[in-house]
Amino acid sequence: MKIILILLFSLSCFISYSDQKVLPPESGIYHTAFSTMYSSSNNVSENEVPYFVNLVNKKIVWLNFSNDWFEGIKFPAQSVKNIYKSGSLPSIRIMPWSTYDKHDKKYPLKKIVNGDFDKELTKWAKELEAAGIPVLLDFAAEPNGNWFPWCGEFNGKGTFTAYGDKNYPDGPEIWRDAYRHIIKLFRKAGVSRATWVFHVNAIGSSGEEWNKIKYYYPGDEYIDWLGLSAYGPQRWGETYIHFLDVMKPGYYDLAALSDTKPIAVLEFGVADYLPTISKPNWIQDALYSVQTAEYYRIKAVGWWHSTWWNNDGTMSAIQVDSSPESLRFYKEAIAQPEFIGEYILSK
Repeated sequence: MKIILILLFSLSCFISYSDQKVLPPESGIYHTAFSTMYSSSNNVSENEVPYFVNLVNKKIVWLNFSNDWFEGIKFPAQSVKNIYKSGSLPSIRIMPWSTYDKHDKKYPLKKIVNGDFDKELTKWAKELEAAGIPVLLDFAAEPNGNWFPWCGEFNGKGTFTAYGDKNYPDGPEIWRDAYRHIIKLFRKAGVSRATWVFHVNAIGSSGEEWNKIKYYYPGDEYIDWLGLSAYGPQRWGETYIHFLDVMKPGYYDLAALSDTKPIAVLEFGVADYLPTISKPNWIQDALYSVQTAEYYRIKAVGWWHSTWWNNDGTMSAIQVDSSPESLRFYKEAIAQPEFIGEYILSK
């Protein structure tokens, strides 16, 4: 039965698009990454893709990077060009905030829904179309968490009377409507090379009914790929958790949204040098788990290749080469032919 389901899903993914979209591979899993070793999260150097590819000895289909609105709503033209020239696709995380403060109020979702930024966003969209480069677009990632100002947690949570449909939780509803507004605006502007991604955290910060992934989903008519973030411990004191224990709940929640949309583990990673964890083993478990028949709808994985210092002076060493053993385990797992570095476009 699993084999039949896999075949039916593979066939259903190859539908006809009027626009140019990033299609899932008929078999195998795309190898992708987020990397900032030669770049900031917003400005991608021409060296970033070659660096990561050489490090792990495997091509990547797309490189994730952020488009923060700290200095206004601006299309990241140079970053897009640098990634594409390197042989990969740009995957842009559109981040509607003006600072790293999770209570930032400059770009509230309600203003996006009301069209307050349509002029800037239309300019962004037209510059994207003029670039002639296929991209993936991921608006306001991980809305079911509690670390970004656009999260449902900070936009009404589970109230029903402050916005929109009185039978729908306000927090997810206003996020959903903001994403729909962005997509409709880009379509109106003539964007024809955008693949739209729905990106949640595998496990929500609140387990209450209002924060379920299904309430955030814009719908199949808007979204091309379903995606999730699945992290292990990132700093001292966090409880050890296996990759599957994080990823599995989100995978099944996403699979229930649509029978046809491919699923991507858009971000995954774990810190090194923690007393309760073997990072090499965590990497190996993750990359072998996504290949099993149970998770046949997973069509892309992307390691979060970055390191940062925390406020308490500790370091979160997420980068894949935080130790020789971690890098070796990653390279050995990703070298399998199941992981693919060449992308497929709809036309």
